Amino acid sequence: MTAKGANTDSAEQSTATKAEPKRINVAVSPDTVRALENVIEREGVTLTEALRRLVGYGDFVYRAVREDREQLIVKGSEGSREVVLL
Repeated sequence: MTAKGANTDSAEQSTATKAEPKRINVAVSPDTVRALENVIEREGVTLTEALRRLVGYGDFVYRAVREDREQLIVKGSEGSREVVLL
């Protein structure tokens, strides 16, 4: 039972994180395979973990640009660049 007006987001999130993983079967492009292999090599993780990380990164960028209407700037040793999703 929650108090009126209480924030229930944390309760909903903890339920969602406790949900059983869902197994999916997908066909991916050669570019996607290379991206996964790159993460596996650089970070020394399993295929499953590499996929989780790339999906998480992609979700972050997608939500920032599409839902929040934010700009993403990538800064590196050679300067910075704007990330645009079309």
